[in-house]
Amino acid sequence: MAPEDERGDCIPVAAEGESLHQWPWARTFIGLDQAQQYNRGTFEEGSKAGQPVTIAVIDSGVDARRADVFGSRLLPGYDWWDANAKGQCDSAEDGHGTGVAAIAAGSRLGSNDDFVGVAPEANILPIRLFAGGDGGDIEKSQVVAKGIRDAVDNGADVINVSSVMVATQELADAVTYATGKNVVIVAASGNDTRHMDREDYKEDEKTFYPANYPEVIAVGAHNQIGNWYEKSNFGNNLDLLAPGEGLPYPYAGGEYRTGNGTSFAAPFVAGAAALLKGEYGSEATPAWIQERLQQTAIHPPNEFNMYQGHGILNVAAALTAPVDEAAVTSDTVSEAPTEDASPTPIAEDDRESIAWLDPDYDPLRTEKTIAWASVGAAIVLVSLVLVLRKIIPKGRKRGWRPGTRKADLVPVKTAAD
Repeated sequence: MAPEDERGDCIPVAAEGESLHQWPWARTFIGLDQAQQYNRGTFEEGSKAGQPVTIAVIDSGVDARRADVFGSRLLPGYDWWDANAKGQCDSAEDGHGTGVAAIAAGSRLGSNDDFVGVAPEANILPIRLFAGGDGGDIEKSQVVAKGIRDAVDNGADVINVSSVMVATQELADAVTYATGKNVVIVAASGNDTRHMDREDYKEDEKTFYPANYPEVIAVGAHNQIGNWYEKSNFGNNLDLLAPGEGLPYPYAGGEYRTGNGTSFAAPFVAGAAALLKGEYGSEATPAWIQERLQQTAIHPPNEFNMYQGHGILNVAAALTAPVDEAAVTSDTVSEAPTEDASPTPIAEDDRESIAWLDPDYDPLRTEKTIAWASVGAAIVLVSLVLVLRKIIPKGRKRGWRPGTRKADLVPVKTAAD
């Protein structure tokens, strides 16, 4: 618990949200409806078959008043300041933790065109360590490290950390502890447009963790048309981009609010990890899930870059593409590509050079076009040969030979005529 003089009852936000003014564009962009035909956050095989996948949300708490969003799937969790709240109270002005949890695993609300979380059958384990606007200093890093261990020890299968802080040994050890227990950690990369690989930052400025640990799935953000969200931190440990601009989410005080940033991008990936756990069993390793999401992403033209990672989250492909069953329980992954460190971010005027990613982009489009063109040419050639095989023999029966056309027997009309 926090020091006694810092403790206090959690007072949930009193403000209310607004009605849903826009269709949740991210749902179609990541292929969510197709993915949910295969899994919705329940284990289908393995030692936990039939049980819900549990996503721990280390954040500002998850408001229990939103029973329409979470139902009975909101578990009693932990609160750094108020032991009685059990993490089921969100005092952040923007309802941050509630929104993050809803994106990861909220129930379907309203008609089919309204909100639905990525893994709507998964349980949520709320761990309240933030009150909104908290910094990412050493103390907070150490507290989050304890939160990660607590989540693992209380049954989490996936952990979402939508905040950034400095690196500490305690935090690094907690990440190792979680992955060693087969728990996936997903984290936001942060919204400071910083290069996470640079060494010339002061230690208290290196607030990129836990996202910048290689074992953690680091998530940046993109907008409605696939462009990189320009505030995202970036670097060689960035894994994916996910929707992170103009996102409606269920608000702690009721109705909806709209959010931007990598905080709201990360739970899309946490939800996707939960679907993969559910579909392929509790024994599916963090290493395999990380690589699976990388491989099935909508890749940049050069397969990887430090701004877009391996590309845009594609939940539909992650759930439907062919799988090497032997690899699901593997603890090793292929070496990720890297780029040379750049001393400064790309200038705002030059960011058009970061190619936007089309959700319908096919990295083999050129090769397929050439292949189909070749097939078309072959069909034309074969058809021509078949036609000529019939025409030429008939022509020869009639005495036709190349260059042997007979003189026209009809008299030519002269000028005199």
